[in-house]
Amino acid sequence: MLRISVLAIFVLSAAMILSAQSRPLSASMTDGSGGADPGFGTTLPATPAEQQLIRQNVKDIYFDFDRSDVRPQDHMTLQLDADWLKANPNVVVTIEGDADEHGEIVYNVVLSDERAAAAKDVLVSMGVPSDQIVFATGWGKLYPVCTESEESCWSQNRRAHFEAWQ
Repeated sequence: MLRISVLAIFVLSAAMILSAQSRPLSASMTDGSGGADPGFGTTLPATPAEQQLIRQNVKDIYFDFDRSDVRPQDHMTLQLDADWLKANPNVVVTIEGDADEHGEIVYNVVLSDERAAAAKDVLVSMGVPSDQIVFATGWGKLYPVCTESEESCWSQNRRAHFEAWQ
């Protein structure tokens, strides 16, 4: 069963990559202050400047240990993310769920996938079109932000991370 799930994820990811088309970014993409940035209007993949603007305006959310429900304090972050994404409808993002180093590989992949899905569900419920989120998937503990074995580090790895679609 696990082999089928991993294979299905791989095949789906490959299909999305192969079928990806360049989409124009909004010429009125804002820098968060309401002003237009005249440097935009190119096509995806996002340029480094576009990636930076997305990183500045679409923030990650974090999860409690062994949980995939969005915490109340992260709803405000997602609301700000949703507002920015709705103001920039041609921006396409991915959501990468992550987990800390606790637990087995399969458990963490499932948990991190649930985290990515929870973040996507909240954004969609806030009015972000689902096709603006290319995929939301979990990577388990494969890509830690912090590698020290202590709670302050582990808590940074329990997240849903947003990136520009490449």
